[in-house]
Amino acid sequence: MDDLHVSTEQRIAALHATDASHLGHTPDLSGTFVHGHSAESVTSSEQDDLDLQKLGCKSVLARGWGGFDNFACSFSALYCIGGIRVLFYIALSNGGPAAIWSSWISGSIVSIITSATLAEACSTYPAAGSIYYWAFRSWGGGKLGRFVSFLVAAWILVAWTAFLAADSFGVANYLISEVVIFNPDTDFPHITSDVKARAVAWAFSLLFLAIATSMNFLPPRSYAWVFRAGVIVITIDILLNFIWLPIGVSKTYGFQSAGFVFTSTYNGGGTSPGLNWVLSWYLVASCLVGEDASGHVAEETISAKKAAAKGVFWATVASALWGFPIILVFLFCIPPIETFYDTTAPQPFINMYALALGPHAHVVATFVAMTGAILNTSISMAAVSRLVFAIARDSIFPFSEALCRVSKSKQPHNAIIFTGAIAALLLCTQLPSQVAFLSLTSTSAAGSIAAYALVGFGRAFITQKTFQPSFFDLGRFGVLFAVVTFIWNGFAFAVLCAPQYSDTLINQDAGLFNYAIVIMSGITVIGFEEWWRKSKAVWFHNLMDLNKASQSTEEEVRDAEKGVTTESGTSM
Repeated sequence: MDDLHVSTEQRIAALHATDASHLGHTPDLSGTFVHGHSAESVTSSEQDDLDLQKLGCKSVLARGWGGFDNFACSFSALYCIGGIRVLFYIALSNGGPAAIWSSWISGSIVSIITSATLAEACSTYPAAGSIYYWAFRSWGGGKLGRFVSFLVAAWILVAWTAFLAADSFGVANYLISEVVIFNPDTDFPHITSDVKARAVAWAFSLLFLAIATSMNFLPPRSYAWVFRAGVIVITIDILLNFIWLPIGVSKTYGFQSAGFVFTSTYNGGGTSPGLNWVLSWYLVASCLVGEDASGHVAEETISAKKAAAKGVFWATVASALWGFPIILVFLFCIPPIETFYDTTAPQPFINMYALALGPHAHVVATFVAMTGAILNTSISMAAVSRLVFAIARDSIFPFSEALCRVSKSKQPHNAIIFTGAIAALLLCTQLPSQVAFLSLTSTSAAGSIAAYALVGFGRAFITQKTFQPSFFDLGRFGVLFAVVTFIWNGFAFAVLCAPQYSDTLINQDAGLFNYAIVIMSGITVIGFEEWWRKSKAVWFHNLMDLNKASQSTEEEVRDAEKGVTTESGTSM
């Protein structure tokens, strides 16, 4: 795998490259200077490859996605309306209407601040794998940085693959719910306590996961349309719910009052009033997570340090802004809470569509939701497969050489297959027990949230004086935003791991216990053991030489970038 990394000499040459272009010397991709060309002859892709060399890696993935494609990657991975719809019945129990909309406002603000911190890191380190590499750098590199990045890699891998499984399962629930809506007395297996019903849901989930996986074998230029289709379907989904759903509600059971939406509370889990209100942040913490997807595909994005950083930030802003009116529409359009929950369908929201839009016409809304969820799964897989590729490139997996190998079209097909296989295995856990599967999928947001918190902590307290921002520069707000990132994501992690039901209800049904903290603890222990056993010798082995690079040379390059005269007497 050494052919995926660059030597210290190549990296230092790459560090000089940008400055040399100002003198009329254009660097080739190995860092060698070619005389007689203007600075304009360096294309964006070549500059991106040089930027990647500075990070110690060679460009082997196909670089051709534009700024909008990168934005679409995170925007589709976030899929705010889909996340709100799937989790709405859970969120409603956690504090009720007043808690849902108010927590979304406050949670959106700090989530946008988090995205700004991540975007700043993405702009400086635009490499595949993003978040775990950002953790390495934000904690100052070295042994400490390697250890933290190892834990982040473990958390984020489990989080993303669990999300793929959960998303596929969610699409299956949409379909099974339609069977129940069309025939409430059906004998079709749909009650989750029935092993036959779990087997049916498992089969449908595998089918939808296979469809999402197969899309990732499209050529890069064709897959760009998957990104764009994701944005189009989300837009259609939002418009249908903004226009058609209120019209349907006005002609059927009628709207909820403003008092219900803005002041009423509800405690469906029987927890204490304080905990019940705190749990209201569960929705925003689960929905506004995954913006690091733009960073995962940075090595395939043109002008990566600009486009990927913008993708991380603006996808979060757009999702947060759209999410608030979506929540208000859903709250005004919801039937009485007792009616909303009075269904045997796995997804209560489909029952609400049927009541408002009609028993047959509502299928259109369900179809759009299913299509959006499948695209969401496919795009999320595109992101996590690049994470797998990057980690394999850094020699952590047992079969790293195979997993970081790219196809003729310069795509990480082996990493895609591996990611799909792991998600499929996670889906199998629902066969013996629904509790086991829900316990694993409960980490789909917690793992990413924990990783964001560590990146924020490192940026705020470890490298606050040494961090060198690039295009996306927060300036004097950088450290403040990083502190907020750490505090908010630490709080959000606690919310995601907190019990959502009273002790009495949990004692009656063990399936109500939130196993997220148990799963995360297990992942952390395994990650620590693996790091201790193996990774001290090979984790980020391509950066070993980089850490030993001449400090004087680094200072020389930084001075050159600032226009300071070098020893040769040439002014940059």
